[in-house]
Amino acid sequence: MAANISASYDKIILVLAIVIALGLGATVFLNAGKIEEEFKVPGGGNYGVPKMGSTDRFKAVTAKIGTPVTLAGPITDETKRPINNFVGTPLFLKAGNAEAIDLGDVTYPAVHPPIPNKWWLENRIDPGHSDSPGRDPDSDGFTNLDEFKGKTNPNDATSFPSLIAKLECAVLEKRLFKLTYSSDTSAGTLKPTDTYKFKYEEMIGGRRKSTSSDYMTPGKGAASNLFNEGGGQLRYEFKSVEQRTEVNPKTKIQETSNYARLEDVGSPKKGIQIELKKGTRNGVIITDYTAVLFLNAVGEADKQAKIPERSSFSLPFDPNAAKKPYTFTGVNGSGQALIEWQEGGETKTRELTPNSQP
Repeated sequence: MAANISASYDKIILVLAIVIALGLGATVFLNAGKIEEEFKVPGGGNYGVPKMGSTDRFKAVTAKIGTPVTLAGPITDETKRPINNFVGTPLFLKAGNAEAIDLGDVTYPAVHPPIPNKWWLENRIDPGHSDSPGRDPDSDGFTNLDEFKGKTNPNDATSFPSLIAKLECAVLEKRLFKLTYSSDTSAGTLKPTDTYKFKYEEMIGGRRKSTSSDYMTPGKGAASNLFNEGGGQLRYEFKSVEQRTEVNPKTKIQETSNYARLEDVGSPKKGIQIELKKGTRNGVIITDYTAVLFLNAVGEADKQAKIPERSSFSLPFDPNAAKKPYTFTGVNGSGQALIEWQEGGETKTRELTPNSQP
């Protein structure tokens, strides 16, 4: 009995669905051709619904959508520099100055002279720190200021200025001594048999140390080496001697004086010649300098090298380096160590002020 009732419900539902479908079909059929009436535009006409099959219209619309759109942004008043619509203008406020600085406008003063404001923008580095020029974003041992001066990339650890730019002098060690042409066996005109004597004096540990040569003849090479001990040991050769007649500037009287010529043969100053006038009051004071140098770079500041005057060296310091392009040539009148090297066919010089005095 239950099965018959279920079958009857199925038949009833099927009949109702057919009736509803016939009703909707009849409604559509009776309203055919009345779409235009339903979509009347106020005031007359209709919306003119396009046909879906119009490929020309479709192509025109898609072509227009694919066209790049350029938005013209504003420009600065004085430099006519375009301002980005979406990123904004990079402005900077400096302590004590209420006026905002446009970093991209060259008419504004530099935030950190001598580095121009544009440099910070081009290299994407924040100039907003008081020590921005002294920072090292790529950790190569060179500051932003060093990289700017060296025209290198401050964001690339493999791009940095020449190491000579980081060279500093910790101290100049100074050694003073005196050479004197003390006496000879000559009487009147010089003769080949005449012999000559010299003296070396130096202050060491607060005490005067002196060494005298034997009576010697000049021009015999190593056999004319003046001192066999002391600070001047095997350093000076006696090359020649001559007699001169000259007016004494104090007495205005003509006098005959003997002059000896010595040559440095045993130090980095090899080849330098010294002229000595006979007499204990006519000694010549010689100064030897040794520069204690170091590289003010990461991992190098504690590695010092003692470079004697007129000696060459490499960077980084390596006493066994095949090439030693830099030379400590001496000290100028201001007490600065002079470093020379060749670059691009030119002689370059750098003056290093000692960080401390001996």
